[in-house]
Amino acid sequence: MQGDLGSMRTSDMTLNELLIAFNRMAMVQKITMSFNEFCEVTGKDPKDVYALLRSRYYPDELLIGGYEGRRRKKKLLFDTEKVLEWMRR
Repeated sequence: MQGDLGSMRTSDMTLNELLIAFNRMAMVQKITMSFNEFCEVTGKDPKDVYALLRSRYYPDELLIGGYEGRRRKKKLLFDTEKVLEWMRR
């Protein structure tokens, strides 16, 4: 992709970029988002997100159950509203 989808006008987007933008919009309309959806919305590689989670880079409130509720073999869920608010800052 040429640029950040958030800063592009829809008339300047290619069909592929429009599909990606609509897919992201559909994802953020849910109450929670999965780990893979979080990676796609933030535009980060899953390995990078895991490293940032280990270093507690993300605020505790983004994770459902916080860092204390995070266990191995348990699916990570993120609070969509708080993630979007955090990304706007």
